[in-house]
Amino acid sequence: MKILIGVCLSYSLFCSGLAGAHAQLDVRVQHMNDLLAPDLNAQLASQTNNAHLLLQRGELHSENHHWGLAWQDFQSAMDSTDDANLRIDIWFYMGRMRLQSGMPDEAYNLLSKVIKLEPSYKSARLNLARTYIELNDYRAAVDEMDIFMSLLQRPTPDQYIERANMAELIDNDGEGLVIEGLNEAVNQLGPIVSLVDLLVDSYLEQDKREEALRVIELLPHDVNSLPRWQLKKGDIYQELKQYLDAETAYKYGLNSISQMPEHRRLTPAIEDLKSQLEAKFLN
Repeated sequence: MKILIGVCLSYSLFCSGLAGAHAQLDVRVQHMNDLLAPDLNAQLASQTNNAHLLLQRGELHSENHHWGLAWQDFQSAMDSTDDANLRIDIWFYMGRMRLQSGMPDEAYNLLSKVIKLEPSYKSARLNLARTYIELNDYRAAVDEMDIFMSLLQRPTPDQYIERANMAELIDNDGEGLVIEGLNEAVNQLGPIVSLVDLLVDSYLEQDKREEALRVIELLPHDVNSLPRWQLKKGDIYQELKQYLDAETAYKYGLNSISQMPEHRRLTPAIEDLKSQLEAKFLN
């Protein structure tokens, strides 16, 4: 009964959160409706201002997944302006909406038009890469992602990871591209745990255990010494038949757990790690 009450409470909070988000969107849409009312003063009713307002309202409709209303606003915005730069923005938002609404063919046409007119339009490059994924053209997705990232001053770990996920879908040499891209990320950004995690797993999938160990050793000492990394190192050493090194890693992981504060040591995740380390250390 307690579980059921908890679930119901969680669900009601989730629903109220959604309702609140939709209510805020509705208020913003109504604000745009008011601004677009026919009795506006002459300055606000100018074509350029109308186009911007229609574009903003279209974006709000997109957030609400009201695709038809969004498309109508985008088309009206296009009809309301001769500003070349604004029209490029409108084509971008139309293309992104088509991608979000499950129409990748139309998204491709619109986003390609944006890039033809403005090759350095970063958001269009990113969304075209994602469109290629929906079109099952994984190599084109990675190539487009490469261009997008080359336009950035400093790509983020998430962007490197997204490119790696795209590359992984390519047959035959996809894993090689994943490893190459993640090594680039580590070289550029340093040994960030999320990047190291993926790179280590990619090397292990290729049976390149020494390379996996090399990458783990790039982690700062306080991270490298954590039980989960000692468990991973121990397992790799076992596969390499370096049993003494494996035993040392397992023991180090257990010592690390024993030095933790009690409230952390007794969490389910740490207790599970301890059980795994003990089982392997004692074998």
